[in-house]
Amino acid sequence: MPRQPDFHTAQTKTKQIYTLLRERIFQGIYPAGRRLPSTRDLASEFGVSRALVVEVYEQLIAEGYLEGRQGSGTYVVDLGGRRPFLAQQQERSLSLGAADSIKASSGFHRIDFRPSFPALEHIPRKKWKETAQAVFENMAAWEFGYDQTEGHIELRTAICQLLRNTKGITCLPSQVMITAGATQGIALLCRFLLKPGDSMVSEDPTATFIYEMFASTGANIIPVPVDDHGLRIVDIPSSVRPKCVFVTPSHQFPFGSILSIGRRMELLEYARQTGCYVIEDDYDSEFRYAGMPVHALRELDAERVIYVGTFSKNLFPALRIGYMVMPNELIAPLQRLKRLADMQSPTLPQLTLARFIAEQHLERHIARMKRIYGKRRNRLITSLSEAFGSGVRISGDAAGLNLVAELNKYKLDSYATARLAEQNITIYPAEKYTIAKGKYEDRFIMGFGNVSEPDIVEGVKALAEILKGTSRRNNEPL
Repeated sequence: MPRQPDFHTAQTKTKQIYTLLRERIFQGIYPAGRRLPSTRDLASEFGVSRALVVEVYEQLIAEGYLEGRQGSGTYVVDLGGRRPFLAQQQERSLSLGAADSIKASSGFHRIDFRPSFPALEHIPRKKWKETAQAVFENMAAWEFGYDQTEGHIELRTAICQLLRNTKGITCLPSQVMITAGATQGIALLCRFLLKPGDSMVSEDPTATFIYEMFASTGANIIPVPVDDHGLRIVDIPSSVRPKCVFVTPSHQFPFGSILSIGRRMELLEYARQTGCYVIEDDYDSEFRYAGMPVHALRELDAERVIYVGTFSKNLFPALRIGYMVMPNELIAPLQRLKRLADMQSPTLPQLTLARFIAEQHLERHIARMKRIYGKRRNRLITSLSEAFGSGVRISGDAAGLNLVAELNKYKLDSYATARLAEQNITIYPAEKYTIAKGKYEDRFIMGFGNVSEPDIVEGVKALAEILKGTSRRNNEPL
């Protein structure tokens, strides 16, 4: 039976009926040349006014799905060879829509252990709204025009103060550039520093999108492994002179190690000798669960290190505000690239964030989230220990929003992946983030930032059952 409208949703009746009739055309329920029911009959079927159905018919006629024949009625137009393609698209859309409806009605929820992802349900909506409204009402007339490419001076000043208090970085507003998240900052650095045939060094493993940005330049990417002390500088081939080295020294992604002071000094000396720049990505080290916050690498060398930060983790990704702290000699060329990219970042979010920082709302929010993330972290560690006992080794959990679970008896093969997908649970093998494959097949990167404590327990329990079942299955005699 064709799908019927559900007028309990937020979508208007007109839109729902329009969508339903179009679906029936795509699916062939109303084939080409068929005369549609009268507007009166269809209004009776759906329980709506005839005027509403007339409006929908007129819209479908205007878009070419239907044609009206004087004195005869309304007929479906032959869409020709386009029908199968459109029908397939619509069927996929319908399947997804139906699945969403089922999920909503059954209380379905998805457990996604995505690493380095914040708790979206704890976004400070009310305080952000109040701050944004106050900022908007008090903006000067000139602030509604074009602003400086490098970002609003108020936000750049606030970031300098924030970095001085939390990361040990001393910098001037003129050295700070506001970007669309850390992603745009790294993209600008890729464009400025690398061209086809150049070499660059990257931690391995690293974030997939970071690797893809560097790879898009045509540069030769040299993967260098990390261990419990961070990047192994000694493993950088002596035969290369890279243009840059990419590191996450305060909380390596995804393994969570801290670049030791010895290696920091070694890396900076290497940068000075080769003339390369060090790109320091500090993405979530605010959330440290033991000891003092780790100071930034840039604190030790302001002219060889380009510091990249973001508010995506400590506030929310949709904000799309990041920043770079640049060596003096790179300020002008990077500003030119930014101007060519998008002229400037939006002013209202910048001013809202500046006030949010100045009034210490960000500081209080981070403190609150640190408590929440700490509880989720502890719950994940406890759940993994209870599920796998001595068969699990946990690391990389001192800071951030994810940890590493090393399960030396288990691997996430295609069968286990399919079983997890059936239960709508997403796990991230470490191999997903590696450049040189095959080294970390027994490690899983498990994020806890956006997973509630009950979901953590449920997800780990399901993971254990599936992995243990898969292991027994693989060891069964044929």
